[in-house]
Amino acid sequence: MLQKLLIALCTIFVLSACGGDLDLEPNQTPPPGDGDGDGGDGGDDGDDFEPGEPRIYTYIPFDDEADTEGWGHRCVETCDATATLNWNSIEEVLAAEPMWASDSDRLDIFGTVDEVDDMAGSAASIWVFVTEEYVTDGNMSMHLLLGNAEGLKGVSRAYAPELGWNRIEMWELAAGTGETEVVDGEETTDYGTFLWHDDGFTLRDINEIGVRFVANGKAPEVDGQLWFDNVTMTPASGTGPLIVEADDEAWTVMDATEGVTVQRDGEGGVYYEPTAADQKLVYLLEGPVDLVGRSFDMTFTVDQAFKDSGADVQPIIQQNFGSYTGEFGCYVGNGALTAGEPYEVTCATENEAFVAEEGENIRVGLQVKNEVAGRVTINSMQININAGGPSGPETIEASITEGWRVSADSLNLEYVEEGVAYSPNPDAEYKQLVYDIAGPQDLSGATYEVVFSVDQDFKDGGKAVQPFIQRTDDYGIADYNCYVGNGSLTAGEDYTATCPALNDQFNLETAEAGVQIGIQTAGDGTDQGTITVKSLTVTLD
Repeated sequence: MLQKLLIALCTIFVLSACGGDLDLEPNQTPPPGDGDGDGGDGGDDGDDFEPGEPRIYTYIPFDDEADTEGWGHRCVETCDATATLNWNSIEEVLAAEPMWASDSDRLDIFGTVDEVDDMAGSAASIWVFVTEEYVTDGNMSMHLLLGNAEGLKGVSRAYAPELGWNRIEMWELAAGTGETEVVDGEETTDYGTFLWHDDGFTLRDINEIGVRFVANGKAPEVDGQLWFDNVTMTPASGTGPLIVEADDEAWTVMDATEGVTVQRDGEGGVYYEPTAADQKLVYLLEGPVDLVGRSFDMTFTVDQAFKDSGADVQPIIQQNFGSYTGEFGCYVGNGALTAGEPYEVTCATENEAFVAEEGENIRVGLQVKNEVAGRVTINSMQININAGGPSGPETIEASITEGWRVSADSLNLEYVEEGVAYSPNPDAEYKQLVYDIAGPQDLSGATYEVVFSVDQDFKDGGKAVQPFIQRTDDYGIADYNCYVGNGSLTAGEDYTATCPALNDQFNLETAEAGVQIGIQTAGDGTDQGTITVKSLTVTLD
């Protein structure tokens, strides 16, 4: 299944007003002209956040067939194009199969939503997957479409289709005055952040959202499916990142003894002094809120006592309801920390569990691991509420500063500026450098990529390098289908080995076991010299 949701940093777009020169007739939306396709300029509205307000009006992920109810199609004005709509259960998207009729078609794919009293200042977006045929042709444009209870419609500026997922969006919605004035000798109508809208259109009682596809000269035979996902309508208070202030009452300590409490340092930070592993300092983000594919940026500091204790810090996103599903992939080892120096981290999640309804909340913050003493201070935290959307696959990145081991001490593991290095020794039975990935974890269908280099001494020895992966509960379950012959290597130059997909034996979702993944030497020759691993990336299916 395509990974539908993004691990991305938040980028806020603010559209400027744009006009046109056609006379509008009542109850009729004219065809949008060509726009610049960028949807807007940059800006930030985070300071408008007020605790307790809903952070989402509408979120339709199409992960169930029922989500497609109320969705349909229509042609605008004199147009004979139609479309077949269905739910794609494999990709979990709304799939539209247009039947184009002419090179001037204007086809709406739209759905009804719960009526929103006032969308002024708010945001709306839909993700659209576009196939190569439309991109190669280059004529068709895409426009976000909103409709209100009076049947009046407005459309955004044009988006040119790009291959794959496209986010069609509008921010800081404004309908403008609708009045026409002469600017530099030309008539211009104030449509606010819209390209066009019907006379009398307002952002009150919005009950319809969709995408308008305008052929703009595209021939009818240029066709292909269009997929829709992650329909989102967000109120004004959620259009920017949420800057969490230290004095916010939603900060709390969890899973801790009575004496461990939230404290303020008077300099904009919150801190606690944990006494045991897994004690948490978190912000409770009230629902309704959607954090699927979202990220948060955090700066934290530890004191010398914490550093000396050897404890680690684990930033987290976790449900505070239901199954308490959490995202724990962000981890900062003690070795990366310096007492008194702020450490910055960005963490993200694609987990579809992070949608909280009214009355529910999500924990965002950190917890400590291992035996602990001292103080941890969160100096700042920003939750990028509107980041994300369909994305590429999820990946696991191995650290190159900690966590590696060798199969024998004589192999001389060393962390260097370029990465992690080791020296194959002919006296060792196995010449392996490995990194552990803990379970439970489904790695079936995953691929992995190792970037490494060898020195001249290794090159001269003639040995090959073999990336490999093994289950740690049964070393007999392994994959050795990656092999880099010595002839492919050049001393001092990086080599990227991309290894094929793993079989179902590496599905560890229900197992406590993990895997060890790394490299070993193989083939004829002499084990000598040094191999340096620059990166190791596992790409999940």
